Amino acid sequence: MVISFLTRSPYYHVAIFERGTDTIEARQRGVVRRDLRSREGGHSWTVIGAPQGRGEAALEWARSQLGDRFDRFDFLVILFDRIIAGLQIHYEPFGKYSCGEFVARAFREAGVVLFPDLQDADVEPADFARFLPPKD
Repeated sequence: MVISFLTRSPYYHVAIFERGTDTIEARQRGVVRRDLRSREGGHSWTVIGAPQGRGEAALEWARSQLGDRFDRFDFLVILFDRIIAGLQIHYEPFGKYSCGEFVARAFREAGVVLFPDLQDADVEPADFARFLPPKD
């Protein structure tokens, strides 16, 4: 994946776990509910526990966004920002989300700021690696 290559991270997508193998996520076709067993996307995933017990509140907000649009332009902004180091473009449209922004915003709406050093629109999948336990 291009995102994995540019961010030097094995993570190219993030979503909010709903139940079983279902997620709510921002994808190219918009904010959708998806079964992780579908043919779309990868088939291995890592679950990161919800901070401060606010997962249900974040999930409720995510559900309320079903049908919103994906932000294709933000995807390009992230790419340019990584290609031209230090460019620091800030772009944040209303009602459109990239996947990282969507998850960060869901938790912000639930009262948890996941990335105090970043604007939600600047969050990318690689940023979530900081919540993983260290590898031995």
